[in-house]
Amino acid sequence: MTTDKPIILIIGTPDDPPSVDMQKRIEARGGRTAMFDTTRFPVETRLTYTPDSPVKGYFQESASSTKIPLTEIRSVYRRWSKGINAPYEPDPVLSEIVYWNIESAIGSFCRNLDCLWVNTAEATDMHRYKGYQLKILQAAGIRIPKTLITNDPDEVIHFYETMGKNVIYKPVRGWAHTERLTDEHLTSDRLETLAKSPIKLQELIPGQDHRVYLVKDEIFAMAIQSGTLDFRENSHAPRVKTKLPDVAASECLRVAELLNLVFTGIDVRRTPDGEYVFFEANPTPVFLFDEQATGFPIGERLVDILMKGH
Repeated sequence: MTTDKPIILIIGTPDDPPSVDMQKRIEARGGRTAMFDTTRFPVETRLTYTPDSPVKGYFQESASSTKIPLTEIRSVYRRWSKGINAPYEPDPVLSEIVYWNIESAIGSFCRNLDCLWVNTAEATDMHRYKGYQLKILQAAGIRIPKTLITNDPDEVIHFYETMGKNVIYKPVRGWAHTERLTDEHLTSDRLETLAKSPIKLQELIPGQDHRVYLVKDEIFAMAIQSGTLDFRENSHAPRVKTKLPDVAASECLRVAELLNLVFTGIDVRRTPDGEYVFFEANPTPVFLFDEQATGFPIGERLVDILMKGH
């Protein structure tokens, strides 16, 4: 079935509030949506595509839903994926083959479909390798904290002392709050755990946390008054609208360009002397609370570009 209404594909899950919120906003504006929950492929979801340009084929959420021609998909909102839920296969070798076969089918689709991606697979995957993201920013002259990733206890101690003991630590990939490194962390028993899991150390940057959302070239900046080392520890910390200095705003736009991000939430800290230090750029930020707290039309601007397809 062909229609003039744009079709926006959401890579997300029905239990993820931002995925559902975006779906509702798009449909309220007259758009059509489909949700690609990767854990339902291939058992429930059907996907067929060619390597042509434009790609030919269709997407079908379930056996009872309408087949959507891929040529009718105007844009994709790549919000959240819980990965792959491969069908059970008792043979371990075949099980691994099945898993990687599914992963390749999804990964190729995400790189073959010709439309606007918010954000692309490559840009989204970059967030998994935060150390590499920091390298790209530093090489471009963006100020980042001094950083060390290691599983060597001696290097941890050396970095800690070199930084005057002003050091924070966090998992390399994230998923945990930032904590300050102290002498109590440097016992033999605790340092031995590095053999099981490497750690990311960074210099402690004093100052005011900011979250900066970019939707293409539109900037929504807010100061976060958390009073904690990691503002995520205070989920209800006041968000105050702010205007970035021209230099900082230009650097935020440059960060998005360097990392090929159409939409992002950038974490920065303004030091007491007015310098802006960049920590990371999230390609799938949860913006609902920040939008409500500030009144910034982040989601509506996101819907604008998804429905336009550019």
